[in-house]
Amino acid sequence: MRVRQAAKASGIRAVERAVAILRTFSSGAPELSVSELGRAVGLHKSTVHRLLGTLERTGFVVQDPGTKRYRLGLPLFELGSMVVNTLEVRRVARPHLEEIHRACGETVHLGILDEGEVVYIDKIESTRRVRMYSQVGRRAPAHCTGLGKVLLAHLPDASLADVIERRGLRRFTSKTITSPKELRDHCALIRQQGYALDTGEHEELIQCAAAAIYDHTGKAVAAVSITSVAAAMDQHRVAEHASLVQQAARKISEGLGASLSIRHKEGPAPIRPVVTRPSTPGR
Repeated sequence: MRVRQAAKASGIRAVERAVAILRTFSSGAPELSVSELGRAVGLHKSTVHRLLGTLERTGFVVQDPGTKRYRLGLPLFELGSMVVNTLEVRRVARPHLEEIHRACGETVHLGILDEGEVVYIDKIESTRRVRMYSQVGRRAPAHCTGLGKVLLAHLPDASLADVIERRGLRRFTSKTITSPKELRDHCALIRQQGYALDTGEHEELIQCAAAAIYDHTGKAVAAVSITSVAAAMDQHRVAEHASLVQQAARKISEGLGASLSIRHKEGPAPIRPVVTRPSTPGR
């Protein structure tokens, strides 16, 4: 027990030291030697060298072969860009989420896809008595939620297959899609019509309409949705919500610099509910 605790403490200490090394780099000191890093973080050169070896293997630092000095690697830029993009999407999207909320009074979500799951990054609660379980920062399965399905629909085939393999297609209700082929076909329909519907696939009494948001490169980086109680919905309301999320997604995408001549259609396509067939449940 003590050995395990000591190993855990040692691992935590190594992570803290590695982070301290990374934080030593700055715009004023973009390249540093082992000795300079050791003095800055208060560690022996041998310890710094060992930590730098791990950071170099993972790409987080790069050593100049000529000067032997170290600089930060591209993976840090990629991670930082993800954070900036998420914050930027929230900032640009917020007024449009509020506009949707004023129009329908239902719960409005903004979400991203992370490791094959939906992560809620913003939410405006319904004016009605019923409250949704979702919270900012909480995760939800992608294959049976409106936000998740519309983002899965924009993944390359190989990436979608990887999500299915890693996450599985767990059944939550009788309407949950649990067949990989059915999910792929459903994603093709979503791309065609420009929005996704969750018709009680995650929670029996909950319906959702969602549309994808694109950045300046044309990549689907987030999605916006309206979530409501199924009992209060009819075909007209479903079509209205589909139209609202498409309009909002267009405006948010434009705010992110996207060119939408191809991405978004004018108005919703005919509503096509999910039709599930008996299938073998995923993992």
